[in-house]
Amino acid sequence: MIDQANRQFGFRSCLYIVVAGFWLVSGMMQAMANSDWLDASLKAALQATMTHFIDNASDDEGGFHYIERQSGALMTAYPGVIHPKIIPFGDDYFLCIDMLAANGTRRLVDFLVREGREGWI
Repeated sequence: MIDQANRQFGFRSCLYIVVAGFWLVSGMMQAMANSDWLDASLKAALQATMTHFIDNASDDEGGFHYIERQSGALMTAYPGVIHPKIIPFGDDYFLCIDMLAANGTRRLVDFLVREGREGWI
């Protein structure tokens, strides 16, 4: 009786995970597909906003400082490749860029860009 209950619980759990995963992936695919419809000038403005922020927040050598969560150490990364995919999220947009540590470690960094009173922020 217990084995049957465990099997039934396991099947239901797997089914819930598969359904939730499908729901999540389909929503992400829709959001990613929506970014293909963005106007080229809007994409350029969003990417310029992100790079402007990075430039303003970086030191004189172009290093962007952040605190690593695991160690609490102050780290420095340098801008790398800007990913072309922009993901709409309501009225906001997510953009991604590769940031490279001095030792060559690559980190994917996401930025949320939204329209403020005086333009994109």
